[in-house]
Parts: sequence; C-alpha cells; structure tokens
Amino acid sequence: MFNKILGKDESKKFTLAATGDVLLHNRLYNKAKRKLKAGYDFNPMLENVKPLFEQGDIKIVNQESIIAGEEIGLSSYPKFNSPVEIGYTLKEFGVDIVNLANNHVLDKGEKGILRTIDNLNEIGMPYVGAYNSQKDKDTLRIIEKNGLRVCFVSCTKRMAGVKIPDGKSYLVDSFENANVRKISKQIQNIKKENLADVIVLSIHYGKEYHLFPTNDQREISATLSDAGADVIIGHHPHVLQPPAYILNSRGVKTFTAYSLGNFFSGQKGLFRQIGAYLTVDIEKKDKNSVVEVTNPKMTLTFVDSTDKEDYKMHLLEDIVAQREYIKTHMGDFKSAEVYEEIKERLRTWIPDMEIS
Repeated sequence: MFNKILGKDESKKFTLAATGDVLLHNRLYNKAKRKLKAGYDFNPMLENVKPLFEQGDIKIVNQESIIAGEEIGLSSYPKFNSPVEIGYTLKEFGVDIVNLANNHVLDKGEKGILRTIDNLNEIGMPYVGAYNSQKDKDTLRIIEKNGLRVCFVSCTKRMAGVKIPDGKSYLVDSFENANVRKISKQIQNIKKENLADVIVLSIHYGKEYHLFPTNDQREISATLSDAGADVIIGHHPHVLQPPAYILNSRGVKTFTAYSLGNFFSGQKGLFRQIGAYLTVDIEKKDKNSVVEVTNPKMTLTFVDSTDKEDYKMHLLEDIVAQREYIKTHMGDFKSAEVYEEIKERLRTWIPDMEIS
C-alpha cells in the first residue's frame, strides 16, 4: 500500500496550518447575535483574518468550547457551550478538522459532547479528541494530501472539569499527570503498522498564562516526539509560547508549538488577546526518508476585546500600524514595543522563524 502512496524516488509535500483556541465567551457571541432574525453571524468579527485561511493545504483549529448550540443552553465561563454557527463559519473558511480534547469538553457532560459531535457531522466537519462511541474513537482520522497520509491524534491532560463518566473512557482522549503511555503506544502503532506517513498530535497541557512552556510540557513533548509524532500542536496556556524543534533519540526532529494561545476568544489581557495563524511545510522526500518539517511561519492576530470592545479580529501588524497604543483593562501598551517583544520571544528557539 505504501508504494502506491509514495514512490521510492518521489518527493511529497504539503503545508499544514493551525490556530489556537476558539473559545467563545458570552460577551463575544452576544456581539454576533443577529438583530433581525434568529441565530449568530461570526463573519463580520472574523472578516479581517479570513484571508489567512487561504494558506495551507490542511487546516486544523482547536475548538476549545463545545458547540452543542442553543438546544441545551448557551453558556460562558466557567462551563462553556457555544452557538453551532461557529462550526459553519470554520467550515466556510476551509478548516479541515477541529480538535476537541481539552478541559472544557465535558462542560455540559456527555450530552454536550454527543450534541457537539452530531452538529459537527451535520456540518461535515471532521473532529478528533472526543468521540461518541468506541468505534468512533478507534477510527483513525487520516487526511490524504499530495500523496501523503496525514493522521491526526489528540489528547488532553485530565484537569479540573474533565471528569469522564465511568465505562465511557472513549468520550475523551486523556492522560493523567505526565503519563502519556497510552497516546505514545497509539502513535508507535500507527508508525509500526504503516497506517500513515505523517502524524500530527494536538495536546492540551501546560499552565495557563505562562509565556514559556513548563518542564512538564517539554518532557511530555520529548516523549511523544520519541514515540513518532512529527508535529505537536499545544493548547491550554491561552498565550503564545515559543515553538521549537525537538531532536529525539531516533535522530528525528519534531516541530513543537508548545502553545498556540487564543485565536478567537473573549479573554482580556494583552498577550491573551494575541494569537497566531501557523503554517509549516511537511515533506517526505522518498520512501525511506524521514519526515521533514520546515519553514515555520506565524502571522500574529489580535482580538479587540478591550479598546473598541467589539471582539473583532485583526492582524496584529495592522493594529501596530494604526494605533500607537494597545489599550487593555490593565493599562495602555506601546503597540510597536509589544510587537517587537512578542516576535523576539517567539524566536527564542527558532531565531530565523518568519513572523509577521
């Protein structure tokens, strides 16, 4: 089967795109509520970043809040449930798959997960990280692109709120403390059985609001790199953290975005309002070569939750060009200084990474 996918001397390549959290607070989705008819329209709030989604052959978004919709009651922090319309918007933007494994996935219990999955199936949006049955969980999420089989796997650390019902462990891919043996074995098996050429792991871990990864994040990522993950995309801290390449004991490098922060969220706080649209090129040059992940690029984004308070998304570079100061509930910050600081920090371990 492998030779049919990738010839011995045939290079295959695609671009992966990813964003951080879509986490819809009530102050955000209330802005999207239609005035003349029922429902919600997020397009005006997202129109400035929609062109970003033209970049990338496969796009994954972290859907942090469930989208069980109005049927079971919309809600905000600390237990979220968002309008189903956001799923249709992501589909319209060209998103290929959403990650669901996070500490809010059980905010509305089993009912919330099942309704979210029903909605995603109705939308036609593939998902990973939460499931409606053991069969669903056992079905690998593989997207074929440019001759490569790309497998998406996911897990979340068991945090407050992630209380899985007895006998239904299939509902959420999770792990305790730093024990990632289960997901490591899954990755190893995918590699061993030659079920995919590329493995992309979404993982929910770390400490909220920390601007650098914790030791746990780094150690867990090293373990999962060694297991065979080619790309690791981290979530939970709600702020951007510097990405890195992990060189593992097998001699292979894994690109690791420890945290992609918030993308579209109602959170307030300077670095909580700044997110990114990430792209990386992924190539397998021939049948026997290792997967290479190169050319990481980040386009920084900004949610205006504290100045105009319209929760509209912008490119950060546009905000810097238009406003001398970024106004937040904690005070005003010189936009040019913020822009330079965050670019310098994000280049901590990849000094030549393209950031705009």
